[in-house]
Amino acid sequence: MTDATPRPDGEGADEPVVPAETPVQPSMRERLRPLELLGMSAGLAAFAGVITMLVLHPWGDFAAHAEGDWLTIGVVFGVAFIVSLVVLAMLSIGGYEAQQPPSPKGVLVDNEERQDRGHTH
Repeated sequence: MTDATPRPDGEGADEPVVPAETPVQPSMRERLRPLELLGMSAGLAAFAGVITMLVLHPWGDFAAHAEGDWLTIGVVFGVAFIVSLVVLAMLSIGGYEAQQPPSPKGVLVDNEERQDRGHTH
């Protein structure tokens, strides 16, 4: 219990002083979650960049005309990184709802219990 102590400005003299809550310390998993999303996005973007590079093959005999190809590879990498980061972030915002333990009575409710709750059918 807290006792009523007046505030310095004189207002709320009869209201109790509520102590500040202790801050919640995030777990290591919660702290590393953004890095996990960035890593997965970078991996997906690297995959898209490598596939684009294999399709355009800007080396060997084609090296003289490859400036535009390297730019295309960079754009594909960047777009794939941003899109995968946004999609993964949206999926992680959806969160995970822990399953509730099943009711000991099961899912079906008998007629007597239904009437107790106020339902007529």
